[in-house]
Amino acid sequence: MLIPFDKFSDIFDTKPFITEEVRFNLMHRIRESENPILIKSENGKIIIAQSSPQYPAWIWTSKDIEEQEYKELEDGFYNLFKKQSNLKFIAKPEIAEILADNFAKRKNITWKISMSMESYYCPSIKFPMNISGSIGKPSLDDVNIISEFFVGFIRDCFGISTTVDKQFKAASSYILSDNFYVWRNGNEIVSMANIAHRSSRHGRINEVYTSPSHRRKGYAGALVSELSKIIYKENKIPMLYTDLLNPASNKTYKKIGFVECGIVNQVSFEV
Repeated sequence: MLIPFDKFSDIFDTKPFITEEVRFNLMHRIRESENPILIKSENGKIIIAQSSPQYPAWIWTSKDIEEQEYKELEDGFYNLFKKQSNLKFIAKPEIAEILADNFAKRKNITWKISMSMESYYCPSIKFPMNISGSIGKPSLDDVNIISEFFVGFIRDCFGISTTVDKQFKAASSYILSDNFYVWRNGNEIVSMANIAHRSSRHGRINEVYTSPSHRRKGYAGALVSELSKIIYKENKIPMLYTDLLNPASNKTYKKIGFVECGIVNQVSFEV
């Protein structure tokens, strides 16, 4: 039986979840949302979390989930989301397939894997050598270039076309944040990155982007290394997610010390 739990529950601090929390780190952020959906099995081997219907649900399952619990998960997942339109969810690849097949058959719809992500954490950073430039904080005078970077980031990560004007407000907000940094080579901003969230044990890095004309020069790796240093000083471990369709970024992070922690798949449904 699946039952609701509140955001102050210690379920995310139990050993089975902690052993996989890098892979499912975003569930910590979901828990902090204003009115999240938070569901678990009575024995704590299944956790479902969603911040709101417009964002993907995340499903964590314990490594020792038993056969009869798959049926409980299938039925619980279907009953929870059967009325939700444009549903997306994220889970371990094998769990994603089981849930997607069951849900699609019962709804008479089709499904696809819309994204595969690798999770990484960095127990010890390997600082890249001889990279030109330095980390810095942008100012509102830099809002146009940061807006351009977000246009590129959204296109590269999500395949969505947007404009500088549409990203102006978001870029301004990031610039004013304490967690947003850039890499400058001389007077030119060449890369950006953000400490998107801090959970009790990890700091999650996101929005890593280098302008196309400055790629393969080590700027992103250098910037992520510096952000990792900030996270270490807070007694946390840096982590991030990467799209498996972007082998260059995966290679960059491995080179500076990030270690793979497991893949999750995002499933989308189509009528």
